[in-house]
Amino acid sequence: MSPKKSHNYTQEELLGYDPGRVPTRPSPNKGETITIAVKGLPPYKDQHFSIRNKRHKAHDRFRLLRKAAFSMMAGRACYPGPMKMEIDIHAPPDVLDKTLSDYLSGIADTLDGSAGPSFTFLPIVYQDDCQLAALSTQLIEDDTTRYTVRCTFL
Repeated sequence: MSPKKSHNYTQEELLGYDPGRVPTRPSPNKGETITIAVKGLPPYKDQHFSIRNKRHKAHDRFRLLRKAAFSMMAGRACYPGPMKMEIDIHAPPDVLDKTLSDYLSGIADTLDGSAGPSFTFLPIVYQDDCQLAALSTQLIEDDTTRYTVRCTFL
């Protein structure tokens, strides 16, 4: 009888989605800023079908921003205090499929934690978007579609 080979499952294989990572370092310091840059359009707030659901047509936008944010946070815990968020969306005007407010809400929802009846996403940058004390969003006409999110820890 041969020994059983063990398989280390990823969270995504076990749960059907990636809930995030448990932090291994303290949260950022007050006054620090991180900049998250992502190609493509940002996630948006969808009142009818959560973009967190992997069956949502724009779910990849949610996943890409979370992945980039995890990378920028570099294992640090989410920040417990007030935040300032500045969003620059670069795109040709005819590419936008939502309002700037929808993008701002979608980005804000993506960077915090959330739970529903069939999922739990760990917070990345802050616990809850109610921590956002200052917000700005601007559209910059450009040939390439990309966006940056600057988070300042107040």
